[in-house]
Amino acid sequence: MGTISAVGPDAVRLAFEAAGQVMFEYDATTGALVWSDAENASTVLGLKEAANIDSFNKLIARMSPEDAVQRDASIKRAHQDSESYQVEYSLHTDKNSRRWVEERGNWLKIGGVERLIGVIRIIDEQKNREARLSYLATYDELTGQLNRARTREILRERLHNLSTSKNEAAYLLIGVDNLGGINADFGFDVADEVIVEISRRLKSVLGRGDALGRVAGTKFGVVLGENDPDIRTICTALLGIVRASIIDTAQGGIASSVCIGVAPINDKSINADIVMSQAEAALDKAKRIGASSWTTYAENSETTTLRRQNTELSDVILTALNDRRVCLAYQPIVSDLNEEVKKYECLIRMQELDGSEIGAPKFIPAAERLGLVHLLDRRVLELATQTLHKAEDVALNVNISWETVKDPVWAEGYLAHLRANRDVADRITVELTETQVVDAIEASVEFVSAIKEVGCHFAIDDFGAGYTSFRNLKALDIDVLKIDGSFVTGVSSSRENQLFVRTLLDLARNFEMKTVAEWVDNDADAMLLKGLGVDYLQGFYIGKPVQIPEWSDEVPQRSIAAS
Repeated sequence: MGTISAVGPDAVRLAFEAAGQVMFEYDATTGALVWSDAENASTVLGLKEAANIDSFNKLIARMSPEDAVQRDASIKRAHQDSESYQVEYSLHTDKNSRRWVEERGNWLKIGGVERLIGVIRIIDEQKNREARLSYLATYDELTGQLNRARTREILRERLHNLSTSKNEAAYLLIGVDNLGGINADFGFDVADEVIVEISRRLKSVLGRGDALGRVAGTKFGVVLGENDPDIRTICTALLGIVRASIIDTAQGGIASSVCIGVAPINDKSINADIVMSQAEAALDKAKRIGASSWTTYAENSETTTLRRQNTELSDVILTALNDRRVCLAYQPIVSDLNEEVKKYECLIRMQELDGSEIGAPKFIPAAERLGLVHLLDRRVLELATQTLHKAEDVALNVNISWETVKDPVWAEGYLAHLRANRDVADRITVELTETQVVDAIEASVEFVSAIKEVGCHFAIDDFGAGYTSFRNLKALDIDVLKIDGSFVTGVSSSRENQLFVRTLLDLARNFEMKTVAEWVDNDADAMLLKGLGVDYLQGFYIGKPVQIPEWSDEVPQRSIAAS
């Protein structure tokens, strides 16, 4: 049998070979199948001798029955409609494997004879990508368990089925204990080994009707079947299997444990998202109890209440920022009781829509939990620099949270604003509480160095409440120590507080630091503190925080609640 007359020059054949494809000609009258390049066809089809595939029947024999039917229908439809066709199928190769190919063709009249001219090309990579994407749409890449999306779908299906059967089931959220510590001590690869082994152990305990999925980096979700034993038995088994033995890793044996939050699924369950949220609340409570603990969601639980409050406060904080209802109250700091006030601490406040004030203790803790404190820190700095540009004789102290200091992006944004306002930076003192400094001294040192390079001063707030070492005090290059108010209140009548204040003052002098006594609320304490050698005084006796100080020309002065 001759070669295909429609085949072009050798260059075309070489191009086809490089592209992983081959042409063929099929004569419907004789049933003969001829390849443009038998050697190339062998490569494309994964055969030793493609020339032996000289009929459609021999080609079809290497397909699955379903693929053969689909291909035949496409070819017949193309012949009937006088149009081209395209079909994908897999072929058995001579190496007992399967190869995916795409076939495209058209019916042509060549020399008065109607023939089918087609091109077959390899599409293994494409099919592998599609299979990979299909797999990842359902399964977690690391553990091979279901992913979050598929777990939620199964939970929705279970809820729908229960709405008709009225049976009860449960959704379990399982959190790995202290995986962050494993990451820090052994590295992420070892942590991944722990996650994979925990998933395997959890799966070994669950029944066929149960669905296990990895729903977050350190969390697994379990949708229990309707016929599972009681929850206590299941949770005990899951907790036990994880801590039953050491997990072998590349870095050695590691002990691990999990906590479990249980959300019942019954006719009162509203939807999958709420059930998963309830399990989160239960897991939070279990983790507060300790490692290898489990709890069941309760409608009136403290965690649920806290989540609701956080959600409400998140809306309040973001709305107040957008509406420019975040403001400052200025509290005086003086070195002498009779001097004109030139230095103030900026205390953050929020205004309600009715004009009333919300003090910092009511929203700062929630802002830290919700990751919004960065925005508040930045807004305080912006307001403070605006004030300094207007009031040239005033110096201001601003507080910054540890969350902002330790976050490289937000810390750099904070520093960028200081650099843009370098002309007033020498009148700014940035305050960070002692306990936060102690938590991560290296990051604190880096941040303090950066703000002092701009020209700002640095103060440790609430000094005495933490355990800062002498080495840390030297490393931080501190300008001001603000003595914790608990040691200042009633100092004139407390020998213990007097001794403590003397000790802090001696420490500050040795390091050439200025001192501020906070919470000064009476004349006796103020006089004693100055007698002991405190440089600055701050408190209600010196002056309450006011939103509009006397030196401002905006609106009449107004007192605000304490910080």
